[in-house]
Amino acid sequence: APPGGPPPTRSRRPHRRPAMYGGGAGSMQGGYGAMPYNQAGSSAYGGYGMGGDLAQVAKPSPFTRRHRPANLMALIFCFIVPVIVFGAVFSLQTFSMHYNRPPTCKMLCFAVLAMVVLLGWNAGSAWRRREDGTDPKWYTFMFVTCLVAWIFAFVFGNAIFKKNTAPYMDVIGLNIYPGVDPSKFRGQQLMDAGRIGFTPGTFLDLGHSMGFRNLDTYCVAPIAGPNQSTTGPFVYDFWAVGINCCSGHLPDFHCGEYNNMNARSGLRLMRDDERAYFRLAVQQAEAAYNLRAPHPIFLHWMQDPMSEVSAYLDRAYQLWVIGISSFAGFQLVQVVIAAVCFSKAGL
Repeated sequence: APPGGPPPTRSRRPHRRPAMYGGGAGSMQGGYGAMPYNQAGSSAYGGYGMGGDLAQVAKPSPFTRRHRPANLMALIFCFIVPVIVFGAVFSLQTFSMHYNRPPTCKMLCFAVLAMVVLLGWNAGSAWRRREDGTDPKWYTFMFVTCLVAWIFAFVFGNAIFKKNTAPYMDVIGLNIYPGVDPSKFRGQQLMDAGRIGFTPGTFLDLGHSMGFRNLDTYCVAPIAGPNQSTTGPFVYDFWAVGINCCSGHLPDFHCGEYNNMNARSGLRLMRDDERAYFRLAVQQAEAAYNLRAPHPIFLHWMQDPMSEVSAYLDRAYQLWVIGISSFAGFQLVQVVIAAVCFSKAGL
């Protein structure tokens, strides 16, 4: 500038930001390829900008149903374990341990129930851990079906035991008396009899039969020996019995093998709930025919008691096989239905 003169004026140039920043606000979009901000990540930052958008696209809706293939091992265990529970409890309740060692039998049954309860606890834990990826549905299914198996086995096994196994064990545990003359033996002499074989000539005195009715008709007929007195006093301590095989008001007993000429044996009545009604029928016969029965023993009249005894056990085994097979089929159907339902529901 010349001395004493005014200072030179500097031309002001507009301040420009470096091109690397893309200029002003208007050029920001141009610097990023004139894209909206939410789409700039893929061009400005390459692969790094794609992460957020892809995560949002890949995340499924919580309402989307996802079909999962059924777990084969879960299906196998959900079939086998309840069948094992049923078979163990059903066998314990049905057969001889229930008769010979009842406390041990009950303890083992409830030990199995304790294991079923543990399965329930495990199912509850699986539901609490489902956020961690644990699948609780098959745990729950196994617990419920095992509990049903235990209840069915305990109830039906006990029913088979009372109707078949217990009478068999009762008779087997009693004594056998062959060659008994009912006109010479008294009932108190054979109180431990399970099977009695009578002497030839023994017969049913159908003329002194009687019936007592209480919903069912409980029929009795005295067993007379070949030397039975025909003039009295009439003393009968051995009685053939049956249910709903007489009218109740006439001497028309037709129970069991009453018309079998070769029948000379008796199988002891083991049903305690029926014995009292047969005793009432005998008391009616005492009053009607002026006879005495101080210690009556009630028998099923037949030719071969041993085959009848074996039939009790055979029937118990038959029902046991039917029970195991039926529950196995039932459980298989339940597993298939559950697998289909879980798969369709996307559970």
